[in-house]
Amino acid sequence: MIRLERSLCALGLLTLVHIGLEAQTKVRRYDVTKETDYGIVYRLPETRIQAVFSVRERVYTPGELSGYANKYLNRKVTPEVKTTYEILSSTLRVVGVPDTSHEYLIAFDKKTTAPFVKLTDRGILYSINGSGDLCQGLTSETHSEVTKSKILPDRTQPALPREYVQAGSKAKQAAIAASYLYEVRENTMNILSGSVDNMPKDGESMRLVLERLRSEEHRAQRLFLGDTTERIIEYIFPYTPTSEDVTDIVFARFSPLSGMKSVDDLSGTPIYLSLRATERTEELPEKEQKKKEKQLEGSIVYNLPGQALVTLNYEGRTIASDKLPLTQLGSKQALAPKMFNLTQGQATAVYFDIRTGAILDIRQE
Repeated sequence: MIRLERSLCALGLLTLVHIGLEAQTKVRRYDVTKETDYGIVYRLPETRIQAVFSVRERVYTPGELSGYANKYLNRKVTPEVKTTYEILSSTLRVVGVPDTSHEYLIAFDKKTTAPFVKLTDRGILYSINGSGDLCQGLTSETHSEVTKSKILPDRTQPALPREYVQAGSKAKQAAIAASYLYEVRENTMNILSGSVDNMPKDGESMRLVLERLRSEEHRAQRLFLGDTTERIIEYIFPYTPTSEDVTDIVFARFSPLSGMKSVDDLSGTPIYLSLRATERTEELPEKEQKKKEKQLEGSIVYNLPGQALVTLNYEGRTIASDKLPLTQLGSKQALAPKMFNLTQGQATAVYFDIRTGAILDIRQE
């Protein structure tokens, strides 16, 4: 028989659970032994919502000859460093955090086939009798900002003639660089049109020559037009829902000039969050609620989450929308202890969602 009690009556077992703060969830096996009084304390999770924004940052750096770009290339460029931001995508997801108000003790006896449980490093129940590892996608990423990719421009100097370095003014340097740029372009066109005496011998040789010429053209052009460093940044903004619906609350802010901002930073345009419950567990009458609580005392308790439609809106358009499971809209349920009794030598394995506390799978292992 499996006995469960509120862990406030079993604080001595809390030392079995390491309350870690790492960003990535780890699952550990906890063996039930005589030394632990054949019991283990576990926690049910409470759901948190995370909005994940993928933002592209572009930093433009003007070239050293940018003041002459209009004269020689007929291009107007800004002479100052300029940074811009753009939201590429936004998604919604849920993560689970330990609900310290719902901790339980699983106590096993010899008639059961539940010799061990698996908890996360924060004490959330993951499996009973399960041999499988934590499913991908159930880990709890808690970082708030991380660079996912970065593109650096080619800042190799072109093979300019010696006169460029010896030039006594920017104006003369610009004239020499422009002459070199147009010479490179002319050589490229001559090879493409076959108007040179010594053409490359084969296709691979031509490819290498053209690649070199185009690189030189780009490097010479960069002196006038500058270049751009680009990186993709992932921002994570958390939200703690309640059991109530919300409409258009300011969730975060964004500025094309300075990127993602907190709610209090008025330099950004608001990103609004709305939440509407689509599945909600109704409250039971007092008599039925007491009966249910008594049933929970003798069982393994898990969550049956509700569901809500969550949307994010920015500048009048929806940038993210998803239906998410929320424990705040659900209820506690009981898993019958008899399912763990010995049955022809087979063990029943149960897996739980560490984000919501719901049952993921029940199978024989």
